[in-house]
Amino acid sequence: MGTQTKKYYIIFFISVLVFCTILPTNSTAQNMSFSISMLHGEKQTHFDKPVLVAGIWHYLNITLDRTVDELTLRFYKGPTPPTGNKNETNYYEWQYDSTNLFPWNDFSGYGTKYIRQELCTQTDTLYSFCIGIKDFMPNIVGYFENWTIEVSLGETILESESIVVEKPKTGVSLSKPSSIIFHVDPFTIMDAQGDNFFKIGNIGNIPLSVYFDTEKYVTVEISDVNKMFLPGETITHYVTVHSKSWPPGFKNIVIELNGSYPQSYFIDTNATVTLYTSFVIDVPQLVIYVGHSNYRIDEIQGTGITFQYIEKLNMREGEIRDITAYVSGNGAVTVEIWADEQNLSALKLYDGTTETTSPLSFTSTNTSERELIVSVKALSEGRIGILTYRVTGNGVTKTYTTQVTIGPPASSGGEPASPTSIMQIVVIIIVLLVVIYMIVTYIRNKKR
Repeated sequence: MGTQTKKYYIIFFISVLVFCTILPTNSTAQNMSFSISMLHGEKQTHFDKPVLVAGIWHYLNITLDRTVDELTLRFYKGPTPPTGNKNETNYYEWQYDSTNLFPWNDFSGYGTKYIRQELCTQTDTLYSFCIGIKDFMPNIVGYFENWTIEVSLGETILESESIVVEKPKTGVSLSKPSSIIFHVDPFTIMDAQGDNFFKIGNIGNIPLSVYFDTEKYVTVEISDVNKMFLPGETITHYVTVHSKSWPPGFKNIVIELNGSYPQSYFIDTNATVTLYTSFVIDVPQLVIYVGHSNYRIDEIQGTGITFQYIEKLNMREGEIRDITAYVSGNGAVTVEIWADEQNLSALKLYDGTTETTSPLSFTSTNTSERELIVSVKALSEGRIGILTYRVTGNGVTKTYTTQVTIGPPASSGGEPASPTSIMQIVVIIIVLLVVIYMIVTYIRNKKR
């Protein structure tokens, strides 16, 4: 009988446990999730804890398992609410009450309202408080404090979580070359990519706006600008130049990017108003070479005349090749062209498609290029031939040279003679001798 009684007690005890597990302990909303973000959803963590930046508006988003008419947020320094004097350095309180005409309110009791009622929202079970605290923190690099956010429904605390509060920090990192170089064909509308890139990083804890005036710099395009840089974000920027049928020469473009921190993020206090001012972000100078590929460009100073020529090239002994130079710019020009005639011989000279002789004179313009073509022949292997240009424009004379390195003549088949041909013959002879020896040895052994 005693054993049966014990069984009843055990069954009763288990039933009570199951019953208690199934039924809720009270009628309040116990299950909730919580998050902190800035005005456009920017989230940060410090030691794996959510971050709230003092002096900056944030959304405190609370999701419950059901809708409620009243909700209270308490935000205080340390793990427990202050027992003494409550002030802007240690305690804040906000409340949602659907029965009020204005349901979102600041109950902290300070002169400044640390809530933006027009940005607070309630959608189904999501309650979003747009709140902030005063930037009271000392100007110490890396300074932060540990605070606690507490969510209550009536007298019941639903959740409390440790939060890191940081002082507003601004800063920009810049990784860049001194210049970015572009090569553009003369009198051609084209897009040219720069030979390098630069990086901008936001090393602060406030979103950074980077602005580029596309109306001021109509020929320049920079990737990933005119946008917000998140805290800790670094972006690589590439530059494209849109040429407008430019004449030969050099162009230097100095551009500016403007950085700023969005004023709408800040709580208006004396501590934060100085952060509104925009500033210039130093970026590389853009250097544009308008000329033919692999050509040296020289703007003859004080003349408006530009001369393009090849500085160095390779030829084979006996080879005949056309070498082209270009003249542009406004003014009267005289060009003398000659070869050294020992290592390099000048055969013919053309002004465009017309054969002519040196010196030749003409009127140059900045709307087109004058094409001067010299047909030359390489004479001596292992030597350097010199082709010389003497250019006179608007009373100024400059001399330029093209150095031609002369290699061995081409083979009869059009390919250079192979330096290993003798070695190949020796190898073939050795192989033949080995084969003959093997055959003779085989015949002798067979006769035995």
